[in-house]
Parts: sequence; structure tokens; C-alpha cells
Amino acid sequence: MEFFYDIKHSDLAKKSLDISVWDYDIGKSNDYIGGCQLGISAKGERLKHWYECLKNKDKKIERWHQLQNENHVPSD
Repeated sequence: MEFFYDIKHSDLAKKSLDISVWDYDIGKSNDYIGGCQLGISAKGERLKHWYECLKNKDKKIERWHQLQNENHVPSD
């Protein structure tokens, strides 16, 4: 998956990217699979990835991150 956001580089350090992955069920509620957060409050490899993105403006930085089953927000 690839996506782009138009944001000033100076504002990026104050933001975080929260990703949540859900399955889609017809006629039933969708189930939370996991999520990942990149940003200043992330930890470990996710924080390293964020810093690498901040240091390398306008460069594509690709990493794989394991989904965590934390910070889960229920779907409606």
C-alpha cells in the first residue's frame, strides 16, 4: 500500500500516523486485526522509521512493521 500526504516538513515532526487494519464482514461487525503507529510517541523500529523519514525529506523510506493489538478503537 502506498499513500501520500501534503504537509509541511516542519509540521511532520509534530504528527503521528496511526494505521488500523480491519476485516470486512457483510451483515456482521468488522473485526480489528491490528495496528501500527509511526511518530514521536512510537517505540523501537517504528520510532527509528519515523526519524529516518524526518531526516530524509522527499525520499521514499519503506519498512515492514508487525501489527500490534494495542490502541484499538472499536468500529461502529
